[in-house]
Amino acid sequence: MRKVWFITRPERDPKFHVDALRALQIATDNFTVIWLGNRDAHKHYEAVLGSEELKRDNISNDGSGGRTWAAMLRTFGYVYLNSDGYLVLTKVGQKVLNSEKVRENISKQILTLQIPNAYFLDSGFRPKYEEDFQIRPARFLVRLVNQSILDYYVTKEEITFFALTAKRDDEIFNVTKRILDFRKASDTEKSQIKKSVATHFDHRQRADSDARDFASAHGDVAHTFMMLCDYTGFVDYVRGDALRLPTDKQNTTSEMLNYMENRYPFNKRYLISLERFAENAGLDIDSYKASAFGSLPPATNRGKSVKKVQRLLAAYPLVQGLTVEQIVEILEQELSTNEAKKFANELHNQNYESLNDDFVEAYLYEENDRVFEDKTGEILRSIGFNVEMRPKPLGNDVRTEIEILIHVDEETVCILDAKNYREKFTLSANLASHMASEYIPNYHGYEGKSVAYFGYVTANRFGGERHLEKICEKAKLINSEIQVSGVILSAKALLGFLDYCLEHELTKEERKERFISLFNNTGYENVGEMF
Repeated sequence: MRKVWFITRPERDPKFHVDALRALQIATDNFTVIWLGNRDAHKHYEAVLGSEELKRDNISNDGSGGRTWAAMLRTFGYVYLNSDGYLVLTKVGQKVLNSEKVRENISKQILTLQIPNAYFLDSGFRPKYEEDFQIRPARFLVRLVNQSILDYYVTKEEITFFALTAKRDDEIFNVTKRILDFRKASDTEKSQIKKSVATHFDHRQRADSDARDFASAHGDVAHTFMMLCDYTGFVDYVRGDALRLPTDKQNTTSEMLNYMENRYPFNKRYLISLERFAENAGLDIDSYKASAFGSLPPATNRGKSVKKVQRLLAAYPLVQGLTVEQIVEILEQELSTNEAKKFANELHNQNYESLNDDFVEAYLYEENDRVFEDKTGEILRSIGFNVEMRPKPLGNDVRTEIEILIHVDEETVCILDAKNYREKFTLSANLASHMASEYIPNYHGYEGKSVAYFGYVTANRFGGERHLEKICEKAKLINSEIQVSGVILSAKALLGFLDYCLEHELTKEERKERFISLFNNTGYENVGEMF
């Protein structure tokens, strides 16, 4: 597995990204030609690149050159591969093609480029990165250079042997220390340090993994990242020397780094689906909606407090959906009342809604069954429903209790069973019988409303959706007045549904209507199947 940063680089200079994208648009007839497995399309893209003088005028036998160029555009989020095998243009890709804020949008894609992303997680990308990677390489390099302790410069050699081996954004201190130790070392010691890095970090199967070989293999990756950083204007790439931060840029770069950290946090939507990640990562600078925490004024001395606020609110998918009073109550668990009120007002002071990034991982990896149920309820509230958790069924002698009940309208309700199975939930005949003969009849008439919808929310994969139709039939046999329809939703699909609705600015009524339309005795494992 990969232990070192990698970047697809048929073209190292990002100013040619727009030209490569325009050539792809031509080669695929405005992205209407299937891409996956279509070698003729891959070779045609190579031909267009050649005619546009973007690459040498030679075409590979299998179209590998075209795939490499497309991989570069996918890496930076201008296009993504959908489930039908077509390349889909993202919003930032469209803006770049329209010549709208090209420099700003490409810079944004460079500085939000992260490991992992949709392309690096695609089945066709090999070898895969080790699982604990969570880093934004270009932004990491700018932060690394922007330090007085390093005299505001980092050489290509230092990037190759130390920066490229960092796995997480929070390794900045460790990488800085290793660079300082390297600078103080003798030539002999430097040689040993480089050999040690090469032996430990080179994922390639080679008999010879000495420092020279490592530098040759990864030095061009370092060079490419240096060019990318230079393009953003945050730092300067002095060829043959280093990435440097001139004195006149230091204040501006520090301010912009603070801005980027607040506006563009690490994107965890790949946990929902690769398409959902690609769509969000591919938003242009004007379409992108920062998280609620992106509205907090940047201040270095508040960093720890902001992290605490994020942790306390991680159980809520839509922070803007909470009232100021609710946020204050949550934050008062660990913050003073005055500080809680200050943060609550700042968080509430934005006029758009966006998914809480911290909620994504907190929900999808939740181990406690009851907390999983509660978080599922919070997603449904964020969609727009009036939600009741574990409501008492009709009849004093009835003990069977559903986890979630949502009020659809004045006449109907929907009941949902949350299943926090780590591997796979299978809707068996016994569970189907229990839903049809216990849950549905026991809640039919709740607050004078009919049960019209039922379903299951599963933590992971599921099976047995054929039993949904049988539940409808059996429930009607028990009570001829009951007419229901069901659904099985994976947690990823449910979360992706909310994220999609927020990103496309659907109103609460539109969200609710779309959600209820999913109840057609079908299962949805990912958000792409819903829209």
